[in-house]
Amino acid sequence: MLGFARRQSGFASLVTASLLVTVAANLSPTLVSALAVQISDDLGIGETRLGMTVSAFFFVGALTSAWSGRMVERIGPAAGLRLSTTLACAGLLAVAVLGRSWTALLALVGLAGLANAWGQPAANLYVARGVSIWRQGLALGIQKSGIPAASLLAGLAVPTVGLTIGWRWAFAVGGLIAALMSLVVPTVAAVDDSDESSDETAGRSIAKRSAKRSANGQAADAPRPDVPTRLLVTVTCSTGLAAMGSVALSSFFVLSSVKIGIDEAVAGILLMAGSLVGITSRLVMGAGADRAGLNPFHMLTTMFAVAALAFLGLATGSTTVLYVSLPFAFATSFAWPGLFHLAMLRSNPSAPGAATGITMTGNFTGAVIGPLLFGWLVETTSYGWGWVFAACTSAAASLVMAMSARLIIRRS
Repeated sequence: MLGFARRQSGFASLVTASLLVTVAANLSPTLVSALAVQISDDLGIGETRLGMTVSAFFFVGALTSAWSGRMVERIGPAAGLRLSTTLACAGLLAVAVLGRSWTALLALVGLAGLANAWGQPAANLYVARGVSIWRQGLALGIQKSGIPAASLLAGLAVPTVGLTIGWRWAFAVGGLIAALMSLVVPTVAAVDDSDESSDETAGRSIAKRSAKRSANGQAADAPRPDVPTRLLVTVTCSTGLAAMGSVALSSFFVLSSVKIGIDEAVAGILLMAGSLVGITSRLVMGAGADRAGLNPFHMLTTMFAVAALAFLGLATGSTTVLYVSLPFAFATSFAWPGLFHLAMLRSNPSAPGAATGITMTGNFTGAVIGPLLFGWLVETTSYGWGWVFAACTSAAASLVMAMSARLIIRRS
């Protein structure tokens, strides 16, 4: 019979590994965003091309997400996470060495999107198989904190690396970090639930059913999500709209802050502070969904609505309002992915990796369109109109999620 301490160690190692891999997989676009001023000056590009560069990362993810989700169900989450970190390392080092023009930067950051396309469904399946359903909200809150954690590291890179020895060295350091993170991925071992409560045993049973294998190690049947595809598509549309604002926030916050008179180094520190707020919010929301029994679909609806109001605050162009709006923007627009993945795991216990692969297509598509439209609006009008656009997409995401939640909950 496994003791309490051993189960805690297993939980910590699983969640830590998936967190670090998520950080590595998202370093490429966050470094481009945080170091946008240096990259723009060096390569002679404007906001539109910077937006296209970030979009390329998510465009590749949108093309490959559904396929990689199915493949992760076959090869297993540990192998998927190791492949993700390998791809992330290769992409970051390639940018450091070969990113001498905008075309090269666009192509290399785009190819780095493969790391995220493999990492997200693998990380979800990792949690689904190794963590009790009653702790998955906290686990996913920690795991998905890897995205704002990547932004935190990118913000730290501005004053420490970008403004001292150059932006390419920041990518080189990121590549080394990704290489080290590939060493922390353990395999998901079988868990003895005989000493757990009946609730935890039930949770483990769901995770075990999702991991059911035939004798040759392959899935006994083709994994299929429990929620009908038409409802997954509506959720996909909602998160796609929300992702437009989320990626615009991470991609253009530093440039937007500099434009209204904030020092570049201070803007990088503000990005770090916002990332910390986003990480804290993910943990609090995930733990709340576990302990209070809150419905993640309803929580997502509320967060998208609050994000819309925060973006309207950024649209004013006032430094005072920026400081007030910053925590709300990062606590909502940066914090919803953990709840979204929890909703997918709870509603699709039979095939969480496959369900994630389908719905992540919306996240990636929104992340492609958002920076493109935002960058074009900024160059043709102003940052104010760009943030108004982000507010509109977040408000629309809230409405679509409310309708999707009603249909999915009614069906359940």
